[in-house]
Amino acid sequence: MKFLSMILMLSATLLITPPAFSTSQGPQWQKVGVLECTILPHTGINLLIHSTKNIRCEFRPANQGTIEYYKGETGVGFGLDIGFSNGSNIAYAVLATHFEAGQHQLAGKYSGAGGNATLGLTAGDSAPIAKTDGSASLQPVGSSNSGAGVKLGFTYIYLEADHPPGSDH
Repeated sequence: MKFLSMILMLSATLLITPPAFSTSQGPQWQKVGVLECTILPHTGINLLIHSTKNIRCEFRPANQGTIEYYKGETGVGFGLDIGFSNGSNIAYAVLATHFEAGQHQLAGKYSGAGGNATLGLTAGDSAPIAKTDGSASLQPVGSSNSGAGVKLGFTYIYLEADHPPGSDH
């Protein structure tokens, strides 16, 4: 129980830590849309200190523009990941300094600190995770999970352009 309490406290700390891009110097970050991802069940690997799962995502621009589709993977690059899941969903507010919808600009690798504990309900989540080129950041705004476990460490998401579900491509 003490371990779970420690994980929950660390998760809360991650959520209230101000992101590095929130300084008043430099370009102005703005919300450009929402990225909703489904973590596919029974995919990837879990090696206790490293894990990976396949994801499918849908980006809805704030300006009601064209929906973009992505596929990729997410996981813990280094940390602790113990548990099981029958699938989960997470939504991110997408922040960027310059963005043109329809160009699949979200493709790339994102990384940052993260953690959560799940027992039917999820407590905690990652802090904002930034794209490696600094052009975008993902701020978790909601998640759902059916399973149990603890995840804490250096998390990542890799996205590449995908076709709409059910298309012939």
